[in-house]
Amino acid sequence: MATIELEALGKIYPGGVRAVQGASLRIEHGEFVVLVGPSGCGKSTLLRMIAGLETISEGTLTIDGACVNDLPPQDRDIAMVFQNYALYPHMDVRTNMAFGLLRRRRFPSAVRALLSPDYAANRIKERQEIDTRVLSAARTLGIEHLLARKPAALSGGQRQRVAVGRAMVREPKVFLFDEPLSNLDAKLRVEMRAELRMLHRRLGATMVYVTHDQEEAMSLGDRVVVLKDGLVQQVAAPRQVYEQPSNRFVAEFVGTPTMNMILGDMEARATGMRFRGQGIMIEGVLDAWKPFIRPQPRPVVLGVRPEHVRIAGGTGLPATVEAVEHYGDRMDVVLHCGDRTLTARCAPQPLQEGAQVAVTIDLAQTHLFDPDAAGARLRA
Repeated sequence: MATIELEALGKIYPGGVRAVQGASLRIEHGEFVVLVGPSGCGKSTLLRMIAGLETISEGTLTIDGACVNDLPPQDRDIAMVFQNYALYPHMDVRTNMAFGLLRRRRFPSAVRALLSPDYAANRIKERQEIDTRVLSAARTLGIEHLLARKPAALSGGQRQRVAVGRAMVREPKVFLFDEPLSNLDAKLRVEMRAELRMLHRRLGATMVYVTHDQEEAMSLGDRVVVLKDGLVQQVAAPRQVYEQPSNRFVAEFVGTPTMNMILGDMEARATGMRFRGQGIMIEGVLDAWKPFIRPQPRPVVLGVRPEHVRIAGGTGLPATVEAVEHYGDRMDVVLHCGDRTLTARCAPQPLQEGAQVAVTIDLAQTHLFDPDAAGARLRA
């Protein structure tokens, strides 16, 4: 296990293109940290900087207190699992898993005899140790019956297990995963997520994982690092990222369907607070809103998750059902409310497209954001 510390880490490509800007993060021993964000946000570049596959333009990277900025990848004691598996097609599973540990020196017999009288015995002992590691990793991953097969005879999930096993046999300080599940089908991705989480618990190793799938990030990570345009937007536990997003970008990126955002004004009334915007008016008495109220109406963006938009049977905001998406145990309903579209997530119920319904919002679960470009969440 290892502690990784990033201090104002940056990557600038020729032409002045900044892929990563001032990333600062501390990853503790045995922690599972997930880097997540849209395509082009710098997450894979950041992972490759940790691995030593990309040079560091700015800042400092330390592993267990030692600066590794200029250390080559092979000397960092890390193992990386790639998106495309990177298996040798002409080797069987056993050899693919052992390859990183095998010596690649080949000496003529006369030279071997001069090197050491115990050369042959040491080579046999080394090979036995490698075989033991390979078999142990294969048993952990449930692929011991596949050791004699070539990669072409394996499914996508089996190939991914082999790639993980190849990293395991090295017993590195740090495991790095670069979108390892993106080539798998949806069902297998869910199964492999659970296996990776259980593997982390068994090994207790430090793991850094990159994905563009926010659902994958939320289910795997002890902490989630959300990036946008090379900048770290928030670092927190998955539940905190979901319930207390730092800004509008995080709020909309994390969560499916995305958070509803309504631009309007907040003002104080004799009966409490009132929000009005985009054809929607909401009144309520919420202590959490009071610090943001000024004598004059204040522009804000009101955010509400789909599960907190309720389709009521009585009074509420009038809305028209535009689309209904069924998922068995739940359904998502797209509503035209006021001058905009809202998404509600609810239990299955008989709703037809075009139906007129009433909508209520759980005010206690709403978020307020600044309407400026940064869109910071307003906190009491």
